[in-house]
Amino acid sequence: MILRSFYAAVLYTGLALVPATAFAQTGAPVASQADIPRTGDGHPDFQGVWASRWLTPVERPADATALVASPDEAQRLVRLILERAANPAQMDPELAFPEGNSLAKVRGEYRTSLVVEPSDGKLPFRDAGRRALRAYISGADNPEQRMTTERCLGGTGWAPLQIRTASMLRRFVQTDDHVVIHSEAYSDLRIIPIGGAWQPDAIRPPTGDSIAHWEGDALVVDTRNFDEGMATHGIVTVLSPDARITERFEYASPDELVYRYTVNDPAYYSEPWTAEYSFVRTRDEIYEFACHEGNYSLTHMLAAARATDRVALR
Repeated sequence: MILRSFYAAVLYTGLALVPATAFAQTGAPVASQADIPRTGDGHPDFQGVWASRWLTPVERPADATALVASPDEAQRLVRLILERAANPAQMDPELAFPEGNSLAKVRGEYRTSLVVEPSDGKLPFRDAGRRALRAYISGADNPEQRMTTERCLGGTGWAPLQIRTASMLRRFVQTDDHVVIHSEAYSDLRIIPIGGAWQPDAIRPPTGDSIAHWEGDALVVDTRNFDEGMATHGIVTVLSPDARITERFEYASPDELVYRYTVNDPAYYSEPWTAEYSFVRTRDEIYEFACHEGNYSLTHMLAAARATDRVALR
């Protein structure tokens, strides 16, 4: 949520955006059948390391009316984002100097928001969702109120997969009956069965209960039954424990994997919403992510909140 708020606050003034009609709503990959790498059983082979070093915000800012930006306008927006990120006084220093240098590019189009539905690029919050969001951002009564990424428990690799400023590499490993997604950030690891039965509703893993299936050449992953203490987990948005998330992985080309996810969460949102971005194949290696080493931020935040409490009681 910190990233979403930061990027949404960046000024888009002066950007001439491509009309909304320029965006073709398509779920079909551009890659031909012959171009798609395949496993021995004939399904697309997603194995390898993929990067998602993008600067596109989750929500579209109020002064941006279109989903797709021209290359010139996209470059200008990137300069605005990087100029702001280079000033730690304006934001969380941990989020400064992002690795990305481009807006998200999906099938050749520069995107101004990850949200593609609703068409205005905004998250359709209910009042309960906004209250959860406020508590999520500002809660400092105890460590459990803080986001799981802040507590070094993970989250960017859980459903839905999230974009962070750094360590945005993921390795995919595949067998006939499982797909494994290892995110460099927080060393998140998802082991997803392809087919099979859901666990009992009483069993709620921190990452949710995920089952995958194939729809043609697209791998579709359905996730539900999040742990109540972990449902609000990352830096993108808030989720209730009963949220349902559908993720779709599909080749656009041998080196571009389009990732599209839909959040269905009636407790927090008035309608389902969908976001989309792409992974790009890379030769970069994944390294150890040592989050807790030298992590004093949580202690300092809670101590500052107690100091504020004492001032208020005077």
